[in-house]
Amino acid sequence: MTALHALALMILLAEPPAEQKWEIAAQEDGLTVHARERKETGVQEMKATGIIDAPPERVWKAIRDYENYTKTMPYTEVSRVLAREDGDRVVYLYSVINAPFVDKRDYVIRLVDRSKWDGGKGYLKVTWSAANEKAPKKPDDVVRVTINDGYWLLEPRDGGKKTFATYYVYTDPGGSVPRWIVNRANSSAVPDVFEAVKKAVAKD
Repeated sequence: MTALHALALMILLAEPPAEQKWEIAAQEDGLTVHARERKETGVQEMKATGIIDAPPERVWKAIRDYENYTKTMPYTEVSRVLAREDGDRVVYLYSVINAPFVDKRDYVIRLVDRSKWDGGKGYLKVTWSAANEKAPKKPDDVVRVTINDGYWLLEPRDGGKKTFATYYVYTDPGGSVPRWIVNRANSSAVPDVFEAVKKAVAKD
């Protein structure tokens, strides 16, 4: 092997593996859902985009109404704010999810307001990640979720009268649920959450 070939091989090996491309998983009622598999887990990242017929501020209010998730979000049995920091920019939220056919799941997520919003311009964004170090003692009949990352991104459209919303989530419910079932459940849950936000906004 020549020195040139050796150098080329070193560069090739040093390059990080290319990310999987997003693929369209579903399109209906103005909502587009994309999926992308994470090779390290076999679980898909999910991303949905669509228009919500309300200003971003109203959608933001519905998304941030964490205490009422038991009324607005699918399968949410418990939704309790554990702490708020930095003037409400950081929120720790404990949730219990009671979905059909599987054991209950619980988790704590740390939500961070990363908005750049000024007089109706810019965007509203909240991101989250697992923060189970803040979690209460796990009930015996519950599986604790350790992977839970995501965000909501809200951008104004039609002069601020409507919202172009992006909802991203990457979560693994844990336990012994097969990966194909996890991915199918996540694929149906994402549109359900999007629809739940629309309904909450309409009631506001």
